[in-house]
Amino acid sequence: MRVFHCLKAYFLITQPSVLRVVELQGTPAQKIKYAELIVPILIVLAVGAACGLAGLGVYQLTTGSPIFAFASSNTGGSTVSVSIPKGVGSTQGLNFDPASVTVAKGGKVTWTNRDPVPHTVTATGWPSGASRFDSGNMNENDTSNNFTETFTVAGTYQYVCTYHPWMHGTIVVTG
Repeated sequence: MRVFHCLKAYFLITQPSVLRVVELQGTPAQKIKYAELIVPILIVLAVGAACGLAGLGVYQLTTGSPIFAFASSNTGGSTVSVSIPKGVGSTQGLNFDPASVTVAKGGKVTWTNRDPVPHTVTATGWPSGASRFDSGNMNENDTSNNFTETFTVAGTYQYVCTYHPWMHGTIVVTG
């Protein structure tokens, strides 16, 4: 625990024919109560962080650009799996997992809905010569919770969930 010491000052007071030294002291040493100092600072930081994160959510909704998308990328192979994680329909920071995959020409991507709310996998951009794809409703607890698409044209495909505008994904088809 830190103790602050106040300054001591000594003055020489002169009077006719008398010299004496007088000691002047400040306030006694006080102990710092860290909780009283740190707690208000932490509260201010927490409120500021919450306001900042709320602003990011608004940005994500207005631009359609996922801020906290998973950075992992699943590459290559003939079949690639993408999960629609539990909670993604109500949490704007979540997305398709992984949000970006690479598959060889002729390969397949299978999406599985693990969230209790319905989702879609709907193409918004595809290369020339390719066809648009749309899963329709994908519900968690029935046979419609999986959707598989085969990609025969090389290029980049973009897709979204039509119910949840913060959910975006990319497929890169090579070869």
